[in-house]
Amino acid sequence: MDMSKRPSKDMLLGDYPFESKRFEGIESLFSTFKGKEFQEKNEHAKADGINRALADLILKAPEPAFLIEEVVDFISRVRKENLLQQYTFSSFELWLNQFSNVSTEENFKIRGKVVGKWVPRDTYQLYFPIGMGKSYPGTHFVTAHNSPDLDTTVASFWGWVDAFAARVSKGLHIWNVPGGPPTTQVEVKLLFNDLFGEGIFDCLGKPRLSLTLTSLDLMTQQGMIRKQTGTSILSFDHERQRNAVVLIDKEGYYLGDWRTIDVEGVRQVILSLNNCLMWFESNLHIQLISCFSEERLTVDHISKVVKGLLKMKISECAPAKELPPHQLQFVNDYLVKVLQVSKGIEADFEQFARSIEKVGIVNFTEIIAWLKSLLKSELFDSAGVLTENRPLIFNQLEVLVKMLSEAFTSVRKHVDRLDIAFRIKTDVFGFIPQYLTHRTDLEEIRSKIGNYSYMTVNQTDLEGRQIPIGVVHAADLQQDVLGTVSLRDFCNREEMKIPSYLQVISVIDHHKSALQTDSPPKAVISDVQSSNAIVAELAFTINDQYGLGGMTEKEVNAQLKEMEKKLDTVQNIRIYQRLLQKKKVLCSKGAHYVSPRREMVEYLHFIYAILDDTDLLTKVSRIDVECMASLLNRLKSLIVKKEVEIVNFDDIKEDEAFTAKAAERLLQNKDFYSLYSKVYKHKEQGVDENFEKCLKGAPSNIFTDTKILNYCNRVGQTKIFARNYATFKKVAPELQKRWYEKALNIYANNREIMLHLHATSTVASAEELFKGGKISYDHQDEMWFWIPHTELAVEKLKLFLSGFKGSPAVQKLHLELDLYGNNARELSQIFKESFLPIEHHFPKGGPDLPIAVLRYNAGGLNSRKAMIAPYLPRLAE
Repeated sequence: MDMSKRPSKDMLLGDYPFESKRFEGIESLFSTFKGKEFQEKNEHAKADGINRALADLILKAPEPAFLIEEVVDFISRVRKENLLQQYTFSSFELWLNQFSNVSTEENFKIRGKVVGKWVPRDTYQLYFPIGMGKSYPGTHFVTAHNSPDLDTTVASFWGWVDAFAARVSKGLHIWNVPGGPPTTQVEVKLLFNDLFGEGIFDCLGKPRLSLTLTSLDLMTQQGMIRKQTGTSILSFDHERQRNAVVLIDKEGYYLGDWRTIDVEGVRQVILSLNNCLMWFESNLHIQLISCFSEERLTVDHISKVVKGLLKMKISECAPAKELPPHQLQFVNDYLVKVLQVSKGIEADFEQFARSIEKVGIVNFTEIIAWLKSLLKSELFDSAGVLTENRPLIFNQLEVLVKMLSEAFTSVRKHVDRLDIAFRIKTDVFGFIPQYLTHRTDLEEIRSKIGNYSYMTVNQTDLEGRQIPIGVVHAADLQQDVLGTVSLRDFCNREEMKIPSYLQVISVIDHHKSALQTDSPPKAVISDVQSSNAIVAELAFTINDQYGLGGMTEKEVNAQLKEMEKKLDTVQNIRIYQRLLQKKKVLCSKGAHYVSPRREMVEYLHFIYAILDDTDLLTKVSRIDVECMASLLNRLKSLIVKKEVEIVNFDDIKEDEAFTAKAAERLLQNKDFYSLYSKVYKHKEQGVDENFEKCLKGAPSNIFTDTKILNYCNRVGQTKIFARNYATFKKVAPELQKRWYEKALNIYANNREIMLHLHATSTVASAEELFKGGKISYDHQDEMWFWIPHTELAVEKLKLFLSGFKGSPAVQKLHLELDLYGNNARELSQIFKESFLPIEHHFPKGGPDLPIAVLRYNAGGLNSRKAMIAPYLPRLAE
């Protein structure tokens, strides 16, 4: 939507065009990603380049910005062109938090531009308990409930948007829609795919049926040091620095870990061999000095001494003889497997020197040749006797000492390198590198980490090479709370199988709730028909405090001047108040903003979500209708860039009929009708299509709106329109069979779920509601019952019927009961004992299923939450 263009005031809300958005210059940017230089990088370097480019695009975008659509487009392109594996918005946030090195202020700036609201962090205390700078460890999930409907999908989406902006946690912020979005609802395409791009759920959301943590959620860069293998093991101190040292090659790929527990064992092996070499060096000095101190030294004698030293086996030197057998074996394996000395400790020092020379450490051949040339030097006369030339003798000894010192220093530098130490760890001790993948779940992490202080998290590239991206510290796994959760449109742990290590900190709900927390959550639970009525009211608070509704200062001042002369009605006073609030925002001269595009999109979301959960406002509270009126007025004001009201209830008497009359006025508003009519026409067509899909075994939404309530009740609802009834009547027997088979399967897997109900509810069509007047139907709605053949199940059914018969809605209905199957008489007796006195029928030729079908006035029971759920028995009753 181009906010710079002022549309006609006569344009209806449903006709307003939203223009597709993408980042400027994105084509040329992606052409560089296809270049040879970029393609030659490893996966981690590619990810850094792509994420940094996205961050730059976000920061350069002009304010006020709302960039979710542009970001989804960017991520979708990366995925489509296979530039990175499994790239999502979480990948970008992980980079932003741990690899970007941007300042805290820039981090929040990026978040604000993405979500379209740049406001102080503590403003989000409306939604989350983050006062006084509080931030939570680990990942923060914002989740919808199982079998998501539009209400929970929309509420959880904006909950995630606000959580991401507020940076509720130190880790990732995950939007979870269990099993994926309710794609059979036509609003999903309109509100998500059309406004944000086809890839929105793949890019932004997760479809997890239960919440758990993976290595990415627990990973950190804190204390992690990447070291190449050429580094000396003496260049850092584990104990002092308490670091996680990860070994990488020159290209950045993972080789292994160098842990505190590795140091001592490896150092002992290295020192054991070094002691042997130092002994050789020292003994060579002593033996030569001893020789040269003799009165008559011959070539034969010194030759014998030198050869004796060079031919001595490593195992025969004094330090080697003092080693315990297992340590001597380690030294042998070190020589053979790491230093390529094939004979190990049975090699003599000359063989050791020549083997070491082959791996390019030092030129020992030069030393050995020099020792042998010493015998033919001018130090000895023609008879082979040492000459009395002290300067020459000491000069030659000095040369030898320097050569030996430099040689053994080079050897020690070589064996003190990390690659040598690591090979001792792996080849000598047999410790194979243990690591985590970026998908490893918490239970596997705990089983793998054992006594280690940390484990490295690796990402695998297309060639199977491992790239270290972080570490998980064992100490972090010992915390009681490893992550946090926000619930939207439900309020219990069981719905999403939330484990104890995830703390629920935020709830917005309109159902019966059951939740225990260790610290106070931010919970907003209200008696409204749609949870998005609550979400909308909270959004109004922030939008009014920091937003201008798309108006400029000049436009605000002009309308204020105009309205000063018209303060003779309640409506005009309200408009004047809202203009004054905008004037107040302007006078504050703050840098904060709310994007008008963001406001328009979220208001549109709230409108359709409230419509869906209230069945076109046929079941509403006062809060629902007043919220809807405010949404419509705000949306129209944003479109025309002027504060207006297209609907109000000033002339409706505030009595018991107020809510119904207010809902009727809303539904007969032409702007509102332009929004809901096009969707609900598709909904009517979709019901018949879903009946056919269900019969064919294809995915449909006929039984998706099913919930487990009070642990022992499974209650579903299918909404139809009057024009769908003919199709429903035709397919009902087959649908009942499929529903019964599903109930049997559920009970077989969980015998606590004993009472199975499914209601088919007729809702009014868009045309019927827009025309107004009393709506009547020629058909009946129905509720199906099934219980297993147990005394406890019978007791649960009787408890439900006893409470249900007292419902005000039920007492206004004309009820009758059809009973089928071999337990028809038994079910009939249960209803006679515990329910109202109604007609019982035993139809012949009906489905041979052990079910009861309660029939009643169409549209009479349209709310599972208000009309069925309050009477359901508890498991412990």
